[in-house]
Amino acid sequence: MNKIEIRKGIQLRKIGNRYMIVDACAGNVNMSKVYSLNQTAAWIWQCVADGCTTLDELTERLCQEYKVDAEVARRDLEKQLADWQAFGLIG
Repeated sequence: MNKIEIRKGIQLRKIGNRYMIVDACAGNVNMSKVYSLNQTAAWIWQCVADGCTTLDELTERLCQEYKVDAEVARRDLEKQLADWQAFGLIG
């Protein structure tokens, strides 16, 4: 995976203290596929939405924000991004 891009029509929504990824097409939300995120995953999603589109950029930002080891951050990001890609949420 080189450049990380969020699939068109996918949006992050905060409902109470929970974060959900939903498919919003033509102004309607498809609730048949909703993905729940914890706060850290939602933060990562927002970084991608804001233009942070490479694994190296995300790793650096995650290390700065959460004060984690770069190797651990990269491994966790690779797993999360692979999951999102498998679900068709990113490309």
